[in-house]
Amino acid sequence: MYKYVKYISAILAFTAPLVALAEPAVTTSTNDPMVMKIYPDGTKIVVRWSEIGKAVDNGEKHGGAPRIIAYDPGKDGIVPIGQPAATVSAPTSTPNPMPSASSVVTPESSKSANTTQSPMSDTDEYGPMEGFGFRSNVGVAFQQSQSGRNNQRSQYQSVTFQPGIRFDIEPFYNLTDWFSVGVESAFIYNQIHSIQINNSYLYSGDSLLGNGALYQVPILANVRFQFPSDGPFRGFCGGGVGGVWDYSTVSLGDSNYTNYQWNYAFQLVAGFSYNVAPGLDLETSFKTLCTPNPVAQANTNGSVFGEEQVNAAYSYAAEVGLVWRF
Repeated sequence: MYKYVKYISAILAFTAPLVALAEPAVTTSTNDPMVMKIYPDGTKIVVRWSEIGKAVDNGEKHGGAPRIIAYDPGKDGIVPIGQPAATVSAPTSTPNPMPSASSVVTPESSKSANTTQSPMSDTDEYGPMEGFGFRSNVGVAFQQSQSGRNNQRSQYQSVTFQPGIRFDIEPFYNLTDWFSVGVESAFIYNQIHSIQINNSYLYSGDSLLGNGALYQVPILANVRFQFPSDGPFRGFCGGGVGGVWDYSTVSLGDSNYTNYQWNYAFQLVAGFSYNVAPGLDLETSFKTLCTPNPVAQANTNGSVFGEEQVNAAYSYAAEVGLVWRF
């Protein structure tokens, strides 16, 4: 029995220093007190004073260098050394100010916003598609041969014209982006090339037939239909009715003859336009002007055409021009 007690005493004597080393010791040395580092973003870390000078702390992760204050465990709570201090701040309620008209901003995602423009809509790309506008065209005019019969329909006569010129102006109003109305005025000039009387021909400039010309000034009320398009090209078609002032002159031998009168007329037009700038289009068109009762190329005494029968006259024009939309 004594032998076992002796062994136990020896073991306890050997392990006593190890147990003493295993117990945590809390030092409260006043030479190395604990301090708190407070960063600009509100983070708080408790360290010992001796740790402050070991490394430069610029606070890259917390918005800047910290300020150092004395650590009070009773006020700030117990924080493990080197760990951020848990801070609980009471929520502060700040009254929301009444928004003003200038301060209210509704953020919208540019990706979700629909930025697709409708074809030829009222945008900066194409200009206004509704409202007033002005159209101006110029081109070459082809007057169809004007034929008829005289002297109780026994004498056939035909007048052939050279290619001439046509100039148009038209103020209009776009009721929608596909329909417009306008008033068109034009000037058409064609010089006489030759006159046929039965089987005889007289040519302009010879001894029997001097210079001659046909002048036409139509005034028409127009409508136009424009076809929507996804791009700057737009096709259109339309027509108009109104009157035309016909004036003709011809020299036969030593005599000059003139004739003039108002006639009713109608017109068909088709073409396309191309938008070159906001509110400005380049246009090309083909027009057919019909005069069912045209003027004779001389008065009754001239006998070039009497007053018995003159066939309907057609004038064709291929034009280009500009269209302004206001």
